[in-house]
Amino acid sequence: MRRKPQIVFQGVNVYPSGMELEDLKQYFPNRVITSKVRKVAVKRVRKDLILHGKSEDDLSEEELEYLLADAEQSVWSDIKQTSLIGILAMLGLSIS
Repeated sequence: MRRKPQIVFQGVNVYPSGMELEDLKQYFPNRVITSKVRKVAVKRVRKDLILHGKSEDDLSEEELEYLLADAEQSVWSDIKQTSLIGILAMLGLSIS
């Protein structure tokens, strides 16, 4: 009987025997990237609330979701802009 390979990443058995593709979706990069973008967005929202002298308890859940969605959009925009500038720099082009 042939054993399936065991892949260990950061101490976690990523592909234990019998694991199906649906179970592996939690390890796909897009989910990891989305999670990191959300964490950065939460930090930005909390920083903005502190700068304006408010707390998370002062706002409703809908208002917090709106602020979080706006911050996520801002993070994605920053990533796209930074990526574009990096690609242009690799090609030896400049924006100005």
